[in-house]
Amino acid sequence: MRTALIPCIPTLLAVFTGMGCSTAPKQETKQETKPASPHNDAAYRELIKLSGADPEAVMAASKQVEASRQWTEAKGGLVHFHIEGLFQGKVNVVGGSNWIGYADITDRVVIELDWKLSESMLVGTPVIQNFKSTARNFRNPEPKCLPPILHGEYEHFDLLGIKNGPAGALELQVRTDYPMVDVAQMCTGSRVKVPASNPTRPEEVVVPSPMLLTVAMPDSDNLSISKDRKSLIHKLAGWTWTFTPSVKK
Repeated sequence: MRTALIPCIPTLLAVFTGMGCSTAPKQETKQETKPASPHNDAAYRELIKLSGADPEAVMAASKQVEASRQWTEAKGGLVHFHIEGLFQGKVNVVGGSNWIGYADITDRVVIELDWKLSESMLVGTPVIQNFKSTARNFRNPEPKCLPPILHGEYEHFDLLGIKNGPAGALELQVRTDYPMVDVAQMCTGSRVKVPASNPTRPEEVVVPSPMLLTVAMPDSDNLSISKDRKSLIHKLAGWTWTFTPSVKK
């Protein structure tokens, strides 16, 4: 029977990460890190095989540990997020609950904020940049009926403020501006004026961990990684939220 020569997987990872199984205190010394030669690389893989582990999995795990360190060891534990939200969808642009008139709406918002990764919470005051909504293709829910006539601009998403929400989410304070609108009674009858209004409401957006950028995550309809692997993209209810993290200097 052949006895395995490797005491534990963390010892193998020490080759790549500098972390082993020993609990004895280490003296800090400055050493120049040199890339492994092809011969040494092959030897490491053979040692990993002797332990009964998959060399590719162990080496991929060590690379993930190294990639994750830039986020866990950021100054003050803070990660800066550049967040862009883009909305595209069909929206009821008539205020109140008794009338409906649709339009195709596009809107955009940009947020800059600092995030304490270990506590999943907002730190400091975010910077918010709102953009004007664009509206086109006004129509009635019934194609044969008269479309609404807006007396002013519809503003879909005006971000007023941001605070910490539950379970690592941001709570956004949002206002929608509805202008005065003329709607047709009985489809093609005389028009009725619906007064302007500007209600506010809370909305939640979950901040994804930048650690996800270091893993092989399959794309989904809800969450994916950008092609350059620098951003996390979350899609929800007509919104595409792009989170681009950077290490806080």
